[in-house]
Amino acid sequence: MQISNIHNIPLVAAVWAASDDYDHIYEPNYISATTLLKPTQEIVLRKRLTTSTVNTIDVADLLPSALGTSIHTAVENAWKNNYKATLKALGYDDATIELVLINPSKEEIKPNSIPIYLEQRSIKSINGFSVGGKYDIVVEGKLHDVKSTSVYSWIYGSRVDDYKLQGSIYRWLNPEIITEDSITIVYVFTDWSKAGAKSNPKYPPKRVEEISIPLMSIADTEKFIFDKLEEIKQQSLLENHELKPCNNQELWVKEPTFKYYADINKTSGRSTKNFTSEIEANTYMNTKGKGVVIKSDPLPTRCNYCAVSNICLQRAALLSNLEWESDNDSIL
Repeated sequence: MQISNIHNIPLVAAVWAASDDYDHIYEPNYISATTLLKPTQEIVLRKRLTTSTVNTIDVADLLPSALGTSIHTAVENAWKNNYKATLKALGYDDATIELVLINPSKEEIKPNSIPIYLEQRSIKSINGFSVGGKYDIVVEGKLHDVKSTSVYSWIYGSRVDDYKLQGSIYRWLNPEIITEDSITIVYVFTDWSKAGAKSNPKYPPKRVEEISIPLMSIADTEKFIFDKLEEIKQQSLLENHELKPCNNQELWVKEPTFKYYADINKTSGRSTKNFTSEIEANTYMNTKGKGVVIKSDPLPTRCNYCAVSNICLQRAALLSNLEWESDNDSIL
């Protein structure tokens, strides 16, 4: 992997963003919980990237991941190394603090203990694969996951299904530690503002918020994992052009937009007004007595974040068929 710096990110930040000390596992049949969330086509194509293939990623594209990793590391270090003093400062009494146990063994846990497990990796064998994952933090059997993200994720709940599935896989891997049937997502918003919180009722009230998401049953989770792995095995036998294409949900395709242009001769730039309903757009046009409504097909925004987009034939076909507009985000 080669790393570019076309945006001239300062070296101090570039080294931080490009650094990778995660304990990756490179066994041939190992597959992570987060990988299972990805489209099958992406998983298969990633396996076909050879060591001779030179892939380049820009430092700017690594910044979100670096920020998330930094937050996870800080949370882990705070609980491992300084939790007693911090809990004391937060008002907890000494008796309660003494009940807290970090990454305890079964023998260390007493009836009134408060066990907290941090960044533990587990691996299980299923359908010819080794499936593994490392959860963030489990407090008294309840799984918590810290996500650094934009307020968009909170307002539209765009990743809730992925979080539910990821948490379910972690519980399937660690049923003795994760005993509660929901996951708490702790959002740390990277673009939060007081002004937004005051003006938009759907906006997160605080910079850090949490939601609880019900998990799938362990039986249903195992069935999903088995079926997903079976699909990966079958798709791996096919040529690139035969692979199952990503569907609209996997591509993060949004609902179409209906754009109203007041001047029918100026439809190549920004629209006068946008609508999510064709009926509303046409009604608005009729009240104005002029103009035109043009449907804007949604863009496959996931391609922005796909590691194999440069060799994906589906993406190439989408690029050749879609007409990109200046006011839309490009997937290039």
